[in-house]
Amino acid sequence: MTYNQPIQCGLSKSAVDALAANVAKQVNYEPGDDLYPIVTRLGGRIVVNSLWEVSDATSGSIRIESDGSFTIALASHTGKERDRFTVAHELGHYVLHYLWPNQNGRKTGPIEAKRYGSGKVEWEANWFAAGFLMPEQEFRRAWEELGGVVPLLAERFGVSQDAARIRVETLGLV
Repeated sequence: MTYNQPIQCGLSKSAVDALAANVAKQVNYEPGDDLYPIVTRLGGRIVVNSLWEVSDATSGSIRIESDGSFTIALASHTGKERDRFTVAHELGHYVLHYLWPNQNGRKTGPIEAKRYGSGKVEWEANWFAAGFLMPEQEFRRAWEELGGVVPLLAERFGVSQDAARIRVETLGLV
């Protein structure tokens, strides 16, 4: 089957952030929750490729079929926090680059977002992942509650310290 490349949704960073937090609420996601059941409820599945398959474009990627079902592929050699961000990033592709355009009159057909891409489409998916895993209001509350200690924030939200640090900077908390 031929898969199309995702096309940027065109939403601003703040709009993507708000949409991600809204989607998290709609699927009853609470910071730190397991993402596998959410992927399943949305019609997707997660597969883990072995270390030997890591050069395969499906590792750390998403394939979305015409019917909306999708497969997120992860590499077996990455850690839990990295995998959580990757899954949320790929959900970002699903929401922003498949659901959003199809619900707004632009039919996309099947899509594949490959690992190691760059550019606005990847930025949008990263913005979505951050907003989904670390919703702004909850993150700001946790920042105050935990005294701005990044390792504690990372633990609370189930993300890497780098992801938590970037969220702190993005939200202007330092």
